[in-house]
Amino acid sequence: MPLHPSLRLPRPRNRSFRPQVEWLEDRRLLSSVLLVDDNRAEAPNAQYTSISAAVAAARPGDTIRVFAGTYHESVTIPKTLTLRAESRGGAVIVDPGAAGSGFDVQANDVKIVGFTIQDAVGSPGINLSRSFSGYDIENNILRDNSFGIYLNSSGAHRTLIAGNQFLHNNAAGSASGNGIYSDQGVSNAVIARNFFTGQENAAMIFVGNGTTAQAQFNLRIDHNFLRDDAAIILVNTSNSRIEDNVSIRSNGSGIFFGGGVHDVVVAHNTLRNGAFTGINLRTDTANYPVTTPNTNNIIRGNVVTGFGDSGIRLREGAANNLVAGNFVADNGMNNDATTGDGISLEAAVNNVIRDNRVLRNRRDGIRVDAASHDNRIINNRLRDNGEFDARDDSTGTLTAGTANTWQGNSGETENRPGLLSRRVRHDHGHDHDRDDDDDDRDPDRNNHGHGRDCDD
Repeated sequence: MPLHPSLRLPRPRNRSFRPQVEWLEDRRLLSSVLLVDDNRAEAPNAQYTSISAAVAAARPGDTIRVFAGTYHESVTIPKTLTLRAESRGGAVIVDPGAAGSGFDVQANDVKIVGFTIQDAVGSPGINLSRSFSGYDIENNILRDNSFGIYLNSSGAHRTLIAGNQFLHNNAAGSASGNGIYSDQGVSNAVIARNFFTGQENAAMIFVGNGTTAQAQFNLRIDHNFLRDDAAIILVNTSNSRIEDNVSIRSNGSGIFFGGGVHDVVVAHNTLRNGAFTGINLRTDTANYPVTTPNTNNIIRGNVVTGFGDSGIRLREGAANNLVAGNFVADNGMNNDATTGDGISLEAAVNNVIRDNRVLRNRRDGIRVDAASHDNRIINNRLRDNGEFDARDDSTGTLTAGTANTWQGNSGETENRPGLLSRRVRHDHGHDHDRDDDDDDRDPDRNNHGHGRDCDD
């Protein structure tokens, strides 16, 4: 029986209706989760028993979850993926041996989380290509590789290296002995909250050659903890920040600039009991591809104590740098007759040294050599340094016949009358005519809770 006209459904306007192409494409592009378990003990439904097989099958944007086991493979990642270790049942270990890197990343925006990457002999644990960017490497353990991470990036997207542990990456091979190594160029990168111990050459080293192809800039290195490790080294690097890091018992310097470093801020770091110099600005042409000195850097608010050589050194043409508000004490533990100063200027030009507290260093508090000139040394508080609190060996027409300006500094001893504006004498442990806010204690001694520091 035909329907009454009032009950008939309206005829579709498009008689050949099809689902919209965009809707179908959205369904196809929904990301998937792929499971990997080497023996299917933790994940019986895992589709794959190797990480490489899952990577080959995955589509861009997919997530690969890898369960406990040891995966003897070198995994190349040529697409945007998230690889996440599921370690509730035990460690997820990638052990490539001599086959290459644990992970070789050749795509943008790849995320690697929670793995133990070990024993990459002759290769880094993780290799990050200069051609891509946006890497997110978090909460991994990198141990016993030739070096930990080969950090290169185009800088188009921000790269994050955070919460990782770098342990004894000293296996034989090129660039051995480094936690993070970079020499192909990197920018727009954050290195934060990582732990380093046991590297023999450097915790982090950036040694691009200064060309545009190997540019190094816009780096943020902060809140890392280095214990019994090695230096943070920058060469040919600009417009970056090294802040709030702790380095205990470095086998070299705490922070080392090898030359060509400019517009970098080094602030609020705690550096203790290293073998060489706390913060060392050199133009080290013998070891690095540099042609220019370190200029226009800011070294502010750091604690530098107990180093074998000196606390802070500006050397070999270092110019237009600011060294301000640092606490520099008890350096010169190696008893080397040529070092042992709190702050030293060696062939350094037009730098500003101000508002620092410099105490109990084995040789001099602030020492300026004969080749340094046009530096301004202002309002520093100098106490109990071994030879002189204030020493300037230059000759010129400025303060006390030197080539530098000394103004408002207080202390006890000077090699040239006139370097100190106020002479402070000790009497039964108390300073007369001392600054109202003067405090000769280490301002950072109780702030970090990393245990008692011992000399090497």
